[in-house]
Amino acid sequence: MVRLGSTESPRAEQVCAARTQSGPRALQDLLDAARAAVQTVRRAAAVQANEAAMMMSTVAMAPLRMLGGSYDTASSSLTVKALTAPTTRPVLLVHGFAGTKSSWALVANALNARGVAVEAMSYPPVGTSVQQLAERLVAEVERILVATGTDKVHLVGHSLGGVVIAQAIADSRLTGRVDTVITLGSPFGGSPWAGVLPFLEIVRELRAGSPVLNRLASAPLPDGIRWLSLTAALDIIVPGVRAVPSHAQAETITFEGVGHLGMLVSRQVIACIAAELCTRRTVAEERMPVLPNVS
Repeated sequence: MVRLGSTESPRAEQVCAARTQSGPRALQDLLDAARAAVQTVRRAAAVQANEAAMMMSTVAMAPLRMLGGSYDTASSSLTVKALTAPTTRPVLLVHGFAGTKSSWALVANALNARGVAVEAMSYPPVGTSVQQLAERLVAEVERILVATGTDKVHLVGHSLGGVVIAQAIADSRLTGRVDTVITLGSPFGGSPWAGVLPFLEIVRELRAGSPVLNRLASAPLPDGIRWLSLTAALDIIVPGVRAVPSHAQAETITFEGVGHLGMLVSRQVIACIAAELCTRRTVAEERMPVLPNVS
């Protein structure tokens, strides 16, 4: 006799229904995961294709820039707004290997829009070394401090530029003169591509374990300097932790969907740089005396 109120039959039906639905649901989840993976691969491929195009353009134009004298030994005229009042500290930008001051165009525009004075140091890709560029950087910082009347600068370096900044700071010649350092994809742990041009001294210095990088790895970060390391998840020039300095105090932010050169044009990266530098305490605020709290 079948009892209409029995729970055995409904249980069996529920189990059968669950088994029937698990197949299509599992298949849909698998298809969704496969679709997401394909989209991820496509985006990564598009980023790398763009990276390759920018890299080829940079390398191809380097000889023409050298012949045309586009590489300056002094800082560039990127400054759009002069620092007429001690409100924000100036920013000095240092490009990477084979780059130029124009590499920073979007970053400079974003900072200028917030009233920040920006300059860029330019240098040729051959006939120099990290030490020589560091000495030039120190001279540029001294000139900017005198010209603007401020006590410190912010330094931003892309790729090789970040290593040059690290070298200048390690030599203690910028002690008390630097507020914030931001590096983008700088090969503190060496670049796997540094063996492509073995005849260039400055490229050899970017190999993993080079004397220059070893010295920088053991150099302490001076007090009073904040270091922010920006890395790109799709950077194949300076991948992963290779772009992170050895300083325990350094902060690291990794951006997804961006490559080595793409960081210079990424809205997210540029917005991050502007936010980090423009929200720092101003010179006027630091000079303002702290008043007692009177209730």
